[in-house]
Amino acid sequence: MIQPGYKKQKTKLLTVLIGCFVSLSSSCSSGGGDDIVPKTEPAIHENIDGIRIAWDYSTRVKIAPADDQSAGYYGYARMRELHDGRLVCVYETSYGNIELVFSDDKGASWGERQTIFATENNIAMAVPDLIELTDHSLLVACNPRPRQPYSDDRKFGIKVCKSPDGGQSWDEEQEIYQAQSIFEDGCWEPSFVQLPSGEVQLFFANEGFFTSSSEQNISMFRSLNNGDSWAAEPVVVGFRPGRRDGMPVPLLLEDKGEILVAVEDNKVGEFKPTIYREKIPNNWNDVFISADDSRRSYHPMTDRLADDIYAGAPYLARLEAGEVLLSYQTTLNRSKQWDLSSMAVEIGDESGLLFGNRTIPFDIPITRRGLWNSLAVIDGNTPVAITSTDAWSTNSVQVWMIKGHVIPEFVIRQGTASVDGQLDDACWDGEWPYFVGHKGVLRMYASLSKDQENLYLAARIEDTDYSSSNTNELVFQFDTERKGYEKPHQGIFAVHCQRDGAISIEEGSFGEWEPVESVSGVAYKVVQSGSSYFIELAIPLSLFHSEFTTGKHMGINFQLNYRTKSGSLIQESMATDDPGKPYSWSPLRF
Repeated sequence: MIQPGYKKQKTKLLTVLIGCFVSLSSSCSSGGGDDIVPKTEPAIHENIDGIRIAWDYSTRVKIAPADDQSAGYYGYARMRELHDGRLVCVYETSYGNIELVFSDDKGASWGERQTIFATENNIAMAVPDLIELTDHSLLVACNPRPRQPYSDDRKFGIKVCKSPDGGQSWDEEQEIYQAQSIFEDGCWEPSFVQLPSGEVQLFFANEGFFTSSSEQNISMFRSLNNGDSWAAEPVVVGFRPGRRDGMPVPLLLEDKGEILVAVEDNKVGEFKPTIYREKIPNNWNDVFISADDSRRSYHPMTDRLADDIYAGAPYLARLEAGEVLLSYQTTLNRSKQWDLSSMAVEIGDESGLLFGNRTIPFDIPITRRGLWNSLAVIDGNTPVAITSTDAWSTNSVQVWMIKGHVIPEFVIRQGTASVDGQLDDACWDGEWPYFVGHKGVLRMYASLSKDQENLYLAARIEDTDYSSSNTNELVFQFDTERKGYEKPHQGIFAVHCQRDGAISIEEGSFGEWEPVESVSGVAYKVVQSGSSYFIELAIPLSLFHSEFTTGKHMGINFQLNYRTKSGSLIQESMATDDPGKPYSWSPLRF
């Protein structure tokens, strides 16, 4: 027998239990403050390997015009380092002349101007190139371009002038080629290379054959006597029917037995860099490089550009260590207007097969331009970028240069530091591999060392804009496992080194940074020296809770955070590294 009220009480109890269950379920699944959200490991990317180039803001130098020259256009500059250590640069001017200038101090200053080719008969001299031959003579080429109104007796062409004594005197100029007399059927952009045999080759873009179309090929003249005379007719080396291969720049890879030629190629959409490859023996004697030739490598970049992104006027150079450099002018991250492009530089391997680790040497405003760029390599391993820009003038296009630091795939050296801020221990001898200093006046140089107990960091920060109100910070980021994480995670550390001597350490955790509470054994010293300051740091290897075996691959980045005297906040990482993306950090090994 059911007692009176029992059913009612049972129903009430069941209702309460169900309500509690629903409430508990809601609190677990709703967006309330007490939610427990499962954490997920960051995504994995392929690590970005290879060297980087970090451009040095403090090395920017205006080459042209000289202070005593008139305002105007100065551009399309080409630079070489000579056998005696001098630099030489040629460029075109708005007056229709080709000027040449030397530097005795690696580009810090430039001397008197020489006019190598002068405008005549209303024909401007344009787009020069130069080369030092193995006998130390100099050759300069240019492109005569008739001004309007055109006349049949004034042709577009290619001229060459030689100095047998390194620029002290010049022989009579030679016109080695004539195209047609109108712009649509002209020829363009001569560029030299010398082969191991001594043969000199002069490449150029040629519309002279195509009087009924807008097509263009790449042609080449040979000289077998150091430029004293040239073949009667050019050799066609490359042609894409219906398109316009243009602006050739050759590069000799003697150790590979090859000649590379960079051209701009409008196969699809806007121009992209393309590389021709030709074996040195019997070169250019077979059929020319056609559209689908295996010797043509179209758009050879790891980070390929969209079809509507312009990337023309390519240039090639090579580091002494072997890596091939490629530059071009591009609308990437700018407007679609090609003549408001700026310079980009990418790094290839020793064969120039594929290019990546893109950097932008000059910070050109979107409304300004940096065109007709080129590269040089000095002192074996120092890249130099040269541009023609109106970025820093209200009434001129000027020639500017900037030097870069090669960030290597560094192997941490063995040695113990005393951590006194003097940076005079033997482990800090030699070149320091790491550099930050593209965005402003602060420059950081850094190196690493280790012994059985500690990882050591030394850094020198040169600061010509320091004031006591500034808060300057160097962040040292270290990926002990280099798994390719997209965001910070376990085994990835950030060490914040303050100028005032404070220090803190964070470790990645599921895409976020978490403070490391115990920094026992960490030693840190900051020493001020004039406008510079020195950092020395020791971190126990045990803090990283990782095994450091010989040959282990890791990642590294440095970031400078500071305010200028004007109050601008500068946050700059090393070259192509992104502080929030460990897979992008520079590689290093124990």
